[in-house]
Amino acid sequence: MTKEISAREKLKKRNGCQNRPLGASKYTRSLGLYIGLCFFFTLICIDRGIAQDQKQEVLGPWPTSTWSEANPESVGMDGTTLKNAELIYPQIFPSGYSLLIIRNGKLVSESYFNGQTEDANNHIFSVTKTFVATLLGVAIKQEWIKNVDERVADLLPEYQIHPKLADLTLKDVLTHRSGVESRKEFMDIGQLLKAEPKLTPGTTFEYSNYAPSLLTAILDRQAKQDVAGNTSDVSAMAEKYLFDQLGIGVSEWRKGPDGIPEGGNGLYMTARDMARLGYLLLRDGRWEDKQLLPKDWVKEASKYQVGFDRQKGYGYLNWVRRRPDKVNTARGEQEVQGYFAYGHRGQYIGVYPELDLLVVTTADASDATRDTFFVPDLLHDFVRRFIFSAIQTNDSTGEE
Repeated sequence: MTKEISAREKLKKRNGCQNRPLGASKYTRSLGLYIGLCFFFTLICIDRGIAQDQKQEVLGPWPTSTWSEANPESVGMDGTTLKNAELIYPQIFPSGYSLLIIRNGKLVSESYFNGQTEDANNHIFSVTKTFVATLLGVAIKQEWIKNVDERVADLLPEYQIHPKLADLTLKDVLTHRSGVESRKEFMDIGQLLKAEPKLTPGTTFEYSNYAPSLLTAILDRQAKQDVAGNTSDVSAMAEKYLFDQLGIGVSEWRKGPDGIPEGGNGLYMTARDMARLGYLLLRDGRWEDKQLLPKDWVKEASKYQVGFDRQKGYGYLNWVRRRPDKVNTARGEQEVQGYFAYGHRGQYIGVYPELDLLVVTTADASDATRDTFFVPDLLHDFVRRFIFSAIQTNDSTGEE
């Protein structure tokens, strides 16, 4: 009996010894599969990361020092159609100074009229507003200002503010819903804030050339409090954190009666430098290896925030098309929304992200035949008819 038990125990041990490798083998296979899957997904993530980096790299070329030039066909545009656009533009706009067309970061068409050249610095009028809104975005990215919901009264505490302006926010100013009355004479910031508003802030669109100066006053105050490093005023802040970053040379920035640069007008620069702002927006606030604007800033700035007329609305101190255009491209029919910075009588930066396209114009603003709010619609119609039509429907560039 003892011998039988002993034999059974030996058999169990032998079987146990045979079963253990089998269990270990299953475990090993499972572990191997798990490790293999982890390795596989790691490779995918790495590959996506590399692809994303490559995508970021191909967003250039960056025109910090100079614009790269290319023939239209190399970026999917028809050269003959663009040549026709160059000839038609001065017929529609006899007072036009320049027409620049940029696709995929490359200058494919550049024309000057009425004695102008690429080196000419002109007053860009209300395109200044879009520069000021962008500088405010830089300030938020740098965390000098929290967000667009901050109150003007909190950011300019040294000023006496009319009770009806107590809840005025940065967003109200950015979307021309400040309620501040536009007057022929330019008031200093103190007078602007003490005066009773025409409308309740945040309620109604009322275009103002004066309210945006509240933004330059706020940024000027920030600069003088040393939040922006060694910048003595808003002009120095803009030069260090925006203009120099983009390679923009400002020849003049006109100042208001209190010595602060105007927020609604007053910048002078070349058409090529105007295009650099457009390119920053086209690239979602990124410039070379730096993200100059907060994530989603451009998305919000170019969003239809408030209505104006049947053709257009307003974002953050720039205009937005109310309805998209349909454009035939190598990828089929695309809806192109588009938004634009616009200045008095013909200064224009048209941004069309769906086509990776910029259109810039400058013009003689003394031409009294050019009504301010009609010209941007006329310009867009020109772009739609004569520049969108240059987009090739067969992909001859070899791009994907």
